[in-house]
Amino acid sequence: MPENETLGQRIKRIRNQRGMSLAKVVRDDFSRAFLNQVELGKARPSIRVLRVIAERLGTEVEYLLEGQEAGIERELALERGRVLVLKGEHRRALLSLKPALSSYDWPLGSDARVSQAQALIALGRRDEAAAILAGERKQIELHNDRYRLERLRAVERGDRFQVEGDPVEVHLKLADRATRYGNNHDELEHFRAARVLMEAGPKAPSSPTNASRTPEAESQSEA
Repeated sequence: MPENETLGQRIKRIRNQRGMSLAKVVRDDFSRAFLNQVELGKARPSIRVLRVIAERLGTEVEYLLEGQEAGIERELALERGRVLVLKGEHRRALLSLKPALSSYDWPLGSDARVSQAQALIALGRRDEAAAILAGERKQIELHNDRYRLERLRAVERGDRFQVEGDPVEVHLKLADRATRYGNNHDELEHFRAARVLMEAGPKAPSSPTNASRTPEAESQSEA
């Protein structure tokens, strides 16, 4: 990566590396002329537009803005925080979530802030949580994400969010839906969850082997 690379230069470099035209990046969301002005450093995109550009280029808003990979750190912060919330360790959860709270990337940042609100409610800080949830509700509705909207509503009620039905099948269905919507982040999350649940479930009976054959079976096979 070139030193002192600007936002526009970074977008153009990644676009060229991906072999993508201006039209393929902008589609119907904004004009090719505008993206060209951004790449030339003559226009500054909004966060909403940056999210679109980052998604089309297969990268993250943080990388476009800062030139540094958001990497696994924010993902880990979110998942540690979620686990700590489920364990009832809400103060530790708030500390763990911090690196992910300022993320502009969808859905990581929103998931982190909803988890933050959940921990705050458990600690009796409902006013702070309500303000956070109001902002996230708008984002979630904008993305038409019913799964996350159900999670947010459960948090608002002070309930623990749980999926109905067989957990493996639920995650596989959510993964398929994420595939249809081109949401790679959720697709990966739900396929991974389904795989872990399947591996943690009851062990399937193994097929008979020579070592497990009874003496009667051995004698019959030799006859």
